[in-house]
Amino acid sequence: MQSSFTDTILFAHYGLASALVCAQLIVLYALSNAARPPAGLGFYSVYFMTALLAWIAFTVAEVASLSVAVNVPAVAAMISSYLLLLAIMQRSDMHRGRYAMGLGCTGACLAVFFLEPAPMLQVYAATTTLFWMALAAISGTRGWRSHNAGDGIVAVGGLAMSAAMLAFVLTMFPAGVDSATATGAAHALQSGAHALVGIGFLASILVDQRQQLLRLTTLDPLTRLLNRRGLEKALHVTLASADRHDQPTAAVMLNVDHLQRLNDHFGADTGDKVLQQVSQCLEVECRASDVLSRYDGDTFLVILPNSDLAAARKLAERIRNRLADASLQVDDQPLTVTVSLGVAEALGAVSLDRLCKDAGLALQLAKRGGRNRVAAVEHRPIQLSGNTAGR
Repeated sequence: MQSSFTDTILFAHYGLASALVCAQLIVLYALSNAARPPAGLGFYSVYFMTALLAWIAFTVAEVASLSVAVNVPAVAAMISSYLLLLAIMQRSDMHRGRYAMGLGCTGACLAVFFLEPAPMLQVYAATTTLFWMALAAISGTRGWRSHNAGDGIVAVGGLAMSAAMLAFVLTMFPAGVDSATATGAAHALQSGAHALVGIGFLASILVDQRQQLLRLTTLDPLTRLLNRRGLEKALHVTLASADRHDQPTAAVMLNVDHLQRLNDHFGADTGDKVLQQVSQCLEVECRASDVLSRYDGDTFLVILPNSDLAAARKLAERIRNRLADASLQVDDQPLTVTVSLGVAEALGAVSLDRLCKDAGLALQLAKRGGRNRVAAVEHRPIQLSGNTAGR
């Protein structure tokens, strides 16, 4: 029975070692051409190698029946668990608690030199369970917030590892518990947990890259505002709601005055700074429900859901005054930037093209009026009265 169990452990761990190596190679190959490696990849790679060494050490000790003073597999397992936790925290942009966890891991590893085997195993089980429960909570939260199924898989792996540690603890209190059965269940869960982590982490990276590509296709890289494609996607629900509830929708179209002249005199970098300054102003002045976009070159478009023409005029004036009062430093010299704005309104059913056309007509009126001003296009019913003068 014991020989059969040992052989099962041997083959399971050899298979796990091969899986770890293959998963590592897949991750490195998939990300070898990435300009910016995903967050946490470094810690994750070291975790893979440390976990692999831990399983190899454990397998050798089981097969050869070696007895050493230091529990090397337990130390390696605690270190690999901490490294995986660091990788998960880095991916979630979390920085608090990593040093406290590191001190705890260091203390637990040093305990192998001072504790007897039984208390050492308790420290190992408690430390590993703490790390895996923490990374399960962090991964689950990240997966929920970012809609990333890969993080959910990692969280399931963390819960499985915690369950494995619980089964391992039960073997230390064998009253009514079969030690071999509990140990076998623990190792099986650990193998599954590591496999889930490998699959989940890779899936999480792929989902993040896909989401990043989608963002790149809908965001302007310079201003980080929506481009035309992103604007259409963002307004699909908004315009449908305005049509259904017969609500007004306003638009503000903004154009930087004489941007080409600024580029010719001061260089394209100055023009880029002007566009970024305008985008920052829009983000400050507009509501969270407003949809901001870089419509075309030096032209910006703001869509105001459930807002009328008067509200759009007020917003346009605030934007114009804020930019006129601010100054951009170019070669230690202040540079005043002015903008022309056109506003338009539609009630109920409206298409984005029609709203943009009306706002564009208003913008042309502002430019013809001398720039650095706000103009509007209003659609009012024309009332004709009878002409009796010629009767």
